[in-house]
Amino acid sequence: MPGGISIGVYPLLVFGVALLALGSLQLLFYQTGLGRAFRAVSDDADTAELMGVDNRKLYAVALGIAMIFTAIAGVLFAIRTNFDPSAGPIRLILAFEAVIIGGLGSMWGTLIGGIVLGIAQAVGAALSPTWQILAGHLAFLIILIVRPSGLFPRTRD
Repeated sequence: MPGGISIGVYPLLVFGVALLALGSLQLLFYQTGLGRAFRAVSDDADTAELMGVDNRKLYAVALGIAMIFTAIAGVLFAIRTNFDPSAGPIRLILAFEAVIIGGLGSMWGTLIGGIVLGIAQAVGAALSPTWQILAGHLAFLIILIVRPSGLFPRTRD
């Protein structure tokens, strides 16, 4: 369809993997004893340790889980683009913006924040290639002004 919206197979695959990853983390955090231990240590590590949670072991398991998801993200990212030492700061800023847009502590909100940034950048790129990154930053600033806690904050102010 001329002038219509087209979405590639690879972006849909990445989106599907993101949904699967977040869904599995949601199940892990809220349906298992390990998730309960993660939440307890996150809230108050000293009290969780007094209740019998081995914080050091839990931190090691959390690091392992984080590395699994980092590896998945790295492979999917490497298929699409290349890596260079100077690419880190802009990626970090965009990741920070996605988390803030979604709301601190909200995994699904972070996904929505990333989608909002992506759409803003796509619209900016359609207007002018030089506006791509700027459009994402402007979307971040507008949302920050309208909803300082993000779109889906974990706690209400």
